[in-house]
Amino acid sequence: MNASDRFLMNHAAMAPLQLATWLNDAATLQDAHSKISTQIDHWVPWSPQFRSHKESIESELQKALALDVRTTKELQAAISAAVDDVNINAAYLVIRAKCEKDEAWLHNNGYTLKEKAKRVYDRPVSTSSLALRVKNGPNAGQVILSWTRDPGAGSYQLQICKGHPQGEESFVDYAYLTKVRTTADSLERASWYYFRIRSVGNNENGPWSEAVGIIVT
Repeated sequence: MNASDRFLMNHAAMAPLQLATWLNDAATLQDAHSKISTQIDHWVPWSPQFRSHKESIESELQKALALDVRTTKELQAAISAAVDDVNINAAYLVIRAKCEKDEAWLHNNGYTLKEKAKRVYDRPVSTSSLALRVKNGPNAGQVILSWTRDPGAGSYQLQICKGHPQGEESFVDYAYLTKVRTTADSLERASWYYFRIRSVGNNENGPWSEAVGIIVT
């Protein structure tokens, strides 16, 4: 699976300032991403490299404007280097999502997801919240989660909050799942985490479950 199968990969066609803005926005989102910021492999270009590319593009663009030309070899080289790293980053996220069967890697990362053909479900999602169960797993920093099945759901959206939630903004996406059981790993031990889940169906979402908290062991 290529990155272009899931993301709109039009970065090479962006104007220099548009690409620089995208790089900065993507860096901010990936810094805040619960998985990318903690689990990305060291060799993968991401927010530090994106910000460096942004600065290079802006610097070379200013030099080109000072010369009263639209572009220079140096500006084109800066853009090419940025696009190469964007393509590597995007491909990596798609591979991680596929290998781990976890679409959280594909959301809130700066990329625009391509519209996929949506499956039509015979039933609407349930109007009742799912019953979420949370317990510590056998490994340190691991939590096991399970919930009731919704026949009208195509997937389930799982969110996480570290510490006691102060409102809706406290929760962030952790995973989009098709099964009714999963594990959350690499959590900070002796810390409170809260989880909630809802059904995702055909152009509709079910209500959020009650947030369930646990102290990770």
